[in-house]
Amino acid sequence: GNGGAEPAHATTGDGAGDGATLWQRKSEAEEATRLINPPGTLAMLAEAIGGAGTVFIIGVGEDDIHARAFALRLSLLGILTVHNFDPAHMTASLSAARAGDVLLVFSEHGMQGMLCQLCRHMHEQGGRVASITRHSSNALRAHADLPLLVAAHDERAFVAPLLYHSALQHLLDRVYIRLCEADDAKRARLQGNLDRLHPLREA
Repeated sequence: GNGGAEPAHATTGDGAGDGATLWQRKSEAEEATRLINPPGTLAMLAEAIGGAGTVFIIGVGEDDIHARAFALRLSLLGILTVHNFDPAHMTASLSAARAGDVLLVFSEHGMQGMLCQLCRHMHEQGGRVASITRHSSNALRAHADLPLLVAAHDERAFVAPLLYHSALQHLLDRVYIRLCEADDAKRARLQGNLDRLHPLREA
């Protein structure tokens, strides 16, 4: 060997030490994300989603994983949700948007021009825009009425995405919990939908 010490973040396998370090880094990212998204912002987003006639949700590429999962959660609560991963198709869908509707845009880096165009379209329809991006200066965040931010940074390219997705999921969970706790009818609708889905999962 060269006699030099290994960097503190070097890994030598998939042992308990590596798992503990990753868990700690995820916890730090979730806490940092919690601090930059005050409860008032989450409450406003939950109220906007809960009161919307329709919630339009889009994510492109890997961002669509969280967009699709969150759209399903909202649907189970009885919230009318239009999900798409194609900006062109979403443009057509937004032609039916009305005042009070919400467009929720997932974009890690927030730099896609087509998504910013969707935000402008939604505002023209009288709706509101919420974005979920990294905690950075980006065009999409500037177009949002309710920007949610994810703080998840690591110098290792293979770790940074893990932290981002973990902190993002935790942030979405906080919004979802607020939606559930604020409305008895939505909780009842969720339970009814889960009961109907149960036999299908066992088939």
